[in-house]
Amino acid sequence: MLTRDGRWQMSDWHNERSDVQFYIEQAQEARAEAMARVGFLAVAIIGRAVGAVAGRARAALGALAAWRDRQVALHQLLLLDDRMLRDIGLTRADAWAAVDGTLGRRVQDWPPEPTVYFDIALSRYAAGGCNDNGERRRAA
Repeated sequence: MLTRDGRWQMSDWHNERSDVQFYIEQAQEARAEAMARVGFLAVAIIGRAVGAVAGRARAALGALAAWRDRQVALHQLLLLDDRMLRDIGLTRADAWAAVDGTLGRRVQDWPPEPTVYFDIALSRYAAGGCNDNGERRRAA
């Protein structure tokens, strides 16, 4: 109901009836519980979003710091003269692999295992003939 000063005011008819008051109290409790749940869920969602963003930012900053450390190490290695590099077992071409950590893997993989080749021309199949479209022919 609209009052004389332009504000809405609820009528008091429900206060006079005790059977309606019970339902009003239940509705108010349910509304309060729903608002508490909504508030909790909003805080939880915002917390997870902030945590995810912070985790990704932390990972990005860690990767950037590691890249910068590799760049500084590479620069320091390249400042050494060839004799000093040779003393530690490196060349200028190996400097990046040494900094990146792939030099050890390349050294362990060298020399490659010899590959056993099988010459098909010397096989029995080639010496005895071949099967071309179902017909047996003699090899030349």
